[in-house]
Amino acid sequence: MKYKLSEVLELIGGGTPKTAKPEYWNGDIPWLSVKDFNNDNRYVYQTEKTITQLGLDNSSTKLLHQGDVIISARGTVGEVATIPFPMAFNQSCYGLRAKRTIVTKDFLYYLIKHNVFILKKNTHGSVFDTITRDTFEGIEVDIPDLKHQRKISIILSNLDAKIELNNAINKNLAA
Repeated sequence: MKYKLSEVLELIGGGTPKTAKPEYWNGDIPWLSVKDFNNDNRYVYQTEKTITQLGLDNSSTKLLHQGDVIISARGTVGEVATIPFPMAFNQSCYGLRAKRTIVTKDFLYYLIKHNVFILKKNTHGSVFDTITRDTFEGIEVDIPDLKHQRKISIILSNLDAKIELNNAINKNLAA
């Protein structure tokens, strides 16, 4: 079936706790920025910065759930990854949460990854490229039923796992 991208996902905006408030930083909540996931890996396992619960509660950042997708939306546009455990994130990114009656979490990742060139082509901005909420509204995608999505996602996830293992082996051999 055909859907607008905006119909198959919940778009979640990020934010940054005030840097002048040390009690907001160096906590136990991972806080994502694009530099944490611009490496073409599917999952983001660690972030350069962390925030506290106070930082989360007193800013516009949100907590993404396990399996949510993150996409860089400003500056370096179109980097995509999956969140393996809850993380907060900055305003240069969007969190994408699958509307589970239409699309699975895994399929959403591959759908976005496959359509990232269209998202990049439809950016806005005069100073630097930006993906906006309207960008997701203007892109139509064809989505199979949930059963076929699961089958497709299993195949692609197995390939991603092999790639991740090969990268780990190469890193170990280089060390």
